[in-house]
Amino acid sequence: MRYYGIPWEDQYWERRREEYENPKRDPDWQPEPEREWVFLDDELDNLEAEYECKLTELPEGDLLDIVEKITGIIAEAATYDPRMYGIRYEYMAMEA
Repeated sequence: MRYYGIPWEDQYWERRREEYENPKRDPDWQPEPEREWVFLDDELDNLEAEYECKLTELPEGDLLDIVEKITGIIAEAATYDPRMYGIRYEYMAMEA
């Protein structure tokens, strides 16, 4: 079947379809971590009372524990942003 009068058009599009369905992966490619927020509007006062300091003073390990306790996700990195009243965390999403 020729739509534009191009010879071998069917073979060309079949080859393109196969390339899209089976991409060649770069062996050095690494997936990017997912980045999300935990907003602490309601929990902020309780967490500061529990840790007996401001969240800006907490080390990353404690922030990771807070993220795990609230979301159930085991994060790899976490930082508290006082302007957003939240913790930004990174984790690697599992492929299905």
